[in-house]
Amino acid sequence: MKLFIIPAALAATLLVTGCTTSSWIQAAGGVMQAKDDYDKQARNQRIRDANAAAARARKH
Repeated sequence: MKLFIIPAALAATLLVTGCTTSSWIQAAGGVMQAKDDYDKQARNQRIRDANAAAARARKH
């Protein structure tokens, strides 16, 4: 949820200040990078959880 609040606030700020096209492109790039980072973190967490479950299963 936090992932969507920050870009919305950024977009509102850009609208109010009247930023240029290059500012919009940079902002969009920042949003896409944040989403990629979040997706990578979530994927790594799922892998860690699966590995931990597999290790517990091997002990039994």
